[in-house]
Amino acid sequence: MRQASMVLRVLLVLSVAGVAAQAMTLATITGDFLTATDPTQLGRISRNGIPQDWSGSETYPGVINTSTTYHYKEYMINSSVIGPSVFIQIEFDTVPTNTFVAAYDTSYSSTNPVATWLGDAGTSGNFFGTDPLFFQVIIPSGHNLDVVVNTTSTDAASLGSPNAYNLTVEGFIDNQYTDAPEPSTTLLIGAGLLASGVLARLRQRQPIGAGR
Repeated sequence: MRQASMVLRVLLVLSVAGVAAQAMTLATITGDFLTATDPTQLGRISRNGIPQDWSGSETYPGVINTSTTYHYKEYMINSSVIGPSVFIQIEFDTVPTNTFVAAYDTSYSSTNPVATWLGDAGTSGNFFGTDPLFFQVIIPSGHNLDVVVNTTSTDAASLGSPNAYNLTVEGFIDNQYTDAPEPSTTLLIGAGLLASGVLARLRQRQPIGAGR
C-alpha cells in the first residue's frame, strides 16, 4: 500500500510540475533568407508605419508598385500547433531594411492579399538598427496561420545570406500574455487528477493503523 501511495504521489508531483512547463513558442526560423528561386508577386504591401496589435489598430495599408516583381516566402503554422493560442505575436529580426513580414489567415494570395490579411509589422527590417520588429494578430480558432516574408527591393543584392533574418512566432490564450499549456502538460494534469482520485479511494479503503 505504501508503494502504491508513493507512485501516486510521484504522478501528482509530475502533474504540478507540468503546469509550470508552459509553451509559448509556436515556430522559430533562424538564419533564413529569400532567394531568386522563391516565388514572386507583382506589387507589395505598403509600409504605413503602424504595427498591428491585438486591438486591431492597423487597417489594411494597401498594395503599391503593382507592376514591380518581388520575391516572397511563406511559413505555414498548422492549427494543431497553434491550439488555443489564438493571440499571436510575431518577432522579426534582420539587419537589412529590404525585408517585410505580414501574417495571413489560413492562406496567402499574392494577387489578392487583402482577402486573408491579419496584420503586419508596419515597416521593414532593421528597426532602429538594433531592435527586432514585432506585431500581433488574432487568428480564429482552428485556423492555420500563414506568415509571409517578402523583399521590398528588386535589387539582386536584397537576396541571399547577407539578408538573413530570424522569425519567432509566439502564441497566447489571451491579451494578457497567458501561455497555453503544452499537450504533454495537459496529459500530466489529467494523470495527476486521476491519481488524486485513486489515492483518495485507497485511503478510504485502508484500515485504521494499516501500513504503519
